[in-house]
Amino acid sequence: MLNAIQLAAGDNVATLLADAAKGDRMAILSANNDVIGELTCLQAIPFGNKVAVSAIETGQTIIKGGYPVGRAIAAIPVGQLVHVQNVRSLRLDIPDNIIDEIIKQMGIEA
Repeated sequence: MLNAIQLAAGDNVATLLADAAKGDRMAILSANNDVIGELTCLQAIPFGNKVAVSAIETGQTIIKGGYPVGRAIAAIPVGQLVHVQNVRSLRLDIPDNIIDEIIKQMGIEA
């Protein structure tokens, strides 16, 4: 089973500690290295990227490490990659053509 770390108790995402394929099972670890949950990846997610550990509604704030890092532009189910295809930064306005290129280069499933 693969691992992802949830940095703070109130986070709605965890960071992958290895590349994951669609259908992989993942243990969610706390900052103290305790297993606090499990999920199934709904798509391939590269190492270091975020996965939803709870259902995130459109407009909801993405919380990582106890801090707001973005806002969901679409509903994000548990196990889905949380990235430019479904989140916008609270700090940086990334142009659509750059977002499209990131999605293309990462091979993010729609």
